[in-house]
Amino acid sequence: MLLMKKNWIMLCCVMTLCMGLLIGCSNGTNPTDNTTATPSVAPSPVADKGPAKIVVTYFPYADHLFALGKADTVAGVVNMKSLKDFTVYEPFLKDGRIADLGDQIDLEKIMALNPDLIIASQNEAAQIEQLSKIAKTVTVNATLNWQETIRGVAAAIGDDAQAEAYIQQFQTKQAAVSATIEQSGVKGKTALFMMPWKKSFTYWSGSRMALYYDKLGFKPFEGMSNVGEIDLEGISKLNPEYIFIGKDYTNSSEITLQDLETNAVWNSLDAVKNNKMFVVDTEILGPLAMGQFKGLTYMEQLFAGKP
Repeated sequence: MLLMKKNWIMLCCVMTLCMGLLIGCSNGTNPTDNTTATPSVAPSPVADKGPAKIVVTYFPYADHLFALGKADTVAGVVNMKSLKDFTVYEPFLKDGRIADLGDQIDLEKIMALNPDLIIASQNEAAQIEQLSKIAKTVTVNATLNWQETIRGVAAAIGDDAQAEAYIQQFQTKQAAVSATIEQSGVKGKTALFMMPWKKSFTYWSGSRMALYYDKLGFKPFEGMSNVGEIDLEGISKLNPEYIFIGKDYTNSSEITLQDLETNAVWNSLDAVKNNKMFVVDTEILGPLAMGQFKGLTYMEQLFAGKP
């Protein structure tokens, strides 16, 4: 039975990224290894005139700074553990240089880094005054449209051109991947994007997944909200031609892929029977810049060369 209630807990988790390459699974295939092909744009000639030590109090802005080629300027991130959940950020975090500032804004920890810029979101309005006493503080409105948000982050560091360069790079790749999918014959096929969650699954659809439905050409199911819950019975009724299932990075699900391998309902699905069920890094299902670029790379590799 399809449950259309919104799962706000899951929405917040995946916005961490919510952000592709496959891992193996007995019913799916893996077209690549774990190499990430999610580029940042090259630093612009004016990069040395911008802030050298930036603290971000809303972790998705770190994603945007990484995408803009400004990783070296990121000194600390509040709630950095959310970035650590996703492999796309490993190249930026593995050396431990960026300070983990904890789950909540801690003024003393931020002050200890002596930043010259703090980037906050509109949700931290109550603390802007105190943050401004530490360093110049800029508020950037957080939205589900990363292209809008990355422009705000770029404006905060005085480098608007970097955002436009990254967006252009993304749109060029998007057009190429769309053409690849059309040539493969996959355009117009139904697809379900989901992740195990507790006793069922969280799915994403609608405008949340516009990249895959509107831009790349998968066919959505009518009547589904941007995010919701669905059980095996509901999935069986939809019977999608393709299933992309994100890894349970929260370890919150009572359902495992191993359990599904022996489940009669799961094995009756067309996507499973036809080897069109793929396990993906969950960041490609999220709304952030680097996760969606990784999603383009994943789809390109998956469907390249297919008739």
